[in-house]
Amino acid sequence: MIEALKAKFKDPGHIKIYFCKPRITENGNFQMFHFMWSDSKADYDFSDLNDGEMPWYKDFIFKGVLRKFPPGFAEEYSRCRNKKQKGNTGYEKTGKKKCF
Repeated sequence: MIEALKAKFKDPGHIKIYFCKPRITENGNFQMFHFMWSDSKADYDFSDLNDGEMPWYKDFIFKGVLRKFPPGFAEEYSRCRNKKQKGNTGYEKTGKKKCF
């Protein structure tokens, strides 16, 4: 959230911030809420240095990296992740992934 706010303060007219709800992932791990932001040239988020799951309390005090995505990714990802569905995993009953 801090990185998203820093970007917004630097360029308030061009930065849009997206909120992603916490969820239980398809493998049963807890994924902390987070923020993504867009400057219309690219989308970004702040993540841990590896793809491993961390305990929720370590999400506040770890070193991480800024990740860059194609424009429109943050809007689509947050829309999909924030959808109300059982388990909020992005999977249909067929097991095919329809979101991220």
